[in-house]
Amino acid sequence: MERFVQYILGGGIALVGGLWVLAGVGRGTPVWTGGLVAVLLGSLGLAVGIGTELAV
Repeated sequence: MERFVQYILGGGIALVGGLWVLAGVGRGTPVWTGGLVAVLLGSLGLAVGIGTELAV
């Protein structure tokens, strides 16, 4: 599998999982903070995956 596809797939899964956690738990809890980190890393993964393909 191409590297950019792995970034996009992993980033998308992390983003959806993080958003799901944020929607399901109370704000400010440790689990909510973990969901926020997952959202940020997922967004970064998507950006890197798309960016590397556009740069070629």
